[in-house]
Amino acid sequence: MNRLYFVTCLLLLVIGCQTPKQVITPTFPNHSEQINLNRIKMITKSESNHSDSKEGKKPLASEPGVSIEYSENKIPFIQLDLFFEDAGISIIEEIIAGTILEHHIIALNQKGEIIAKQPVNFQAYEILETKTEVMRNKVIVGESKKPVKVNSTTPETKISREAIERQYTDRDKVPQVLEIKEGKVPALGEYINIYLELTYVNPQLEPNCESYSGNCNGAKQKFFEDITGRNRRELDILRNRYVEGEVAPFPNLTESEQVDFKANIKSKIENLNGVFGPKHGFTKFMFREWNLVSSPQYFRIQSINKNGKQTLLEDRIEEKKLTNESEDKSNSEENDSHSIFDSPTHTKHKRRTIPTP
Repeated sequence: MNRLYFVTCLLLLVIGCQTPKQVITPTFPNHSEQINLNRIKMITKSESNHSDSKEGKKPLASEPGVSIEYSENKIPFIQLDLFFEDAGISIIEEIIAGTILEHHIIALNQKGEIIAKQPVNFQAYEILETKTEVMRNKVIVGESKKPVKVNSTTPETKISREAIERQYTDRDKVPQVLEIKEGKVPALGEYINIYLELTYVNPQLEPNCESYSGNCNGAKQKFFEDITGRNRRELDILRNRYVEGEVAPFPNLTESEQVDFKANIKSKIENLNGVFGPKHGFTKFMFREWNLVSSPQYFRIQSINKNGKQTLLEDRIEEKKLTNESEDKSNSEENDSHSIFDSPTHTKHKRRTIPTP
């Protein structure tokens, strides 16, 4: 009995002294896990400047208003800033990474008609332009055989351009220009409704760091490597165009590309869950796609700038007010004139006393 007890204790001691298996601590990306669509909004320039000022936490006194302007080729447009601070999703970076496959900013008029619809626009590169002035000295040898240096009066100017890729944070305000459809320009004082639509693909990823050498985001990178590669190639082409002085937008995915990339992601997920599945049996990757819509925002048309002439809503209101006052005054003067239909107590009547005999 004592011998059996001794063997049992020895086995427990040996098991307890074994080196524990190394556990890899997951290192997930540092961002919010919750997407707040109420934080994705379009803001006017006055709101943008107000948020940057010391009184940024105080609400603006007046309702947000926008102006309709016309470009050189007579296209009406509205300019706003896309802002998504604390929304839990960095829209521009997710577009480049390929997780946002489709995106549109939509504007509706008071009738509910679409007056503008276009993809999110962003400046992919900033151009660093360097100008260098080169002064060349001319050397002339005269009869004395001694060189005479003459400074050039026209220095040469060399210009070099470098395209630097811009990195966006959730505090950046991304300028957007919404081109209004032909025949859909709203009138002064009308309200428009603007919101953002996103198609967001984000597979469910459980901690699986061991399969990717401690890189917990490795599986997600594998799913989107084709889209990311395509976007990187487009950015490289765009960089060269910027250096040459040409400004061009980032080419968004076409509908056929979206279908192909979704099928590619689903295929990779099936492979990782099957033949090349993760080591942990409880871990599984699932394809998830959301059609997200931000909260609608309402803006009033405050001015229209066309052919160098600006028409303000305030002026229209003032004109209408003066017109109404003029009409009221005219009506009042007409009412003050003497009439047989006036009441006996009318101010124009004078009471007379007629003596009787």
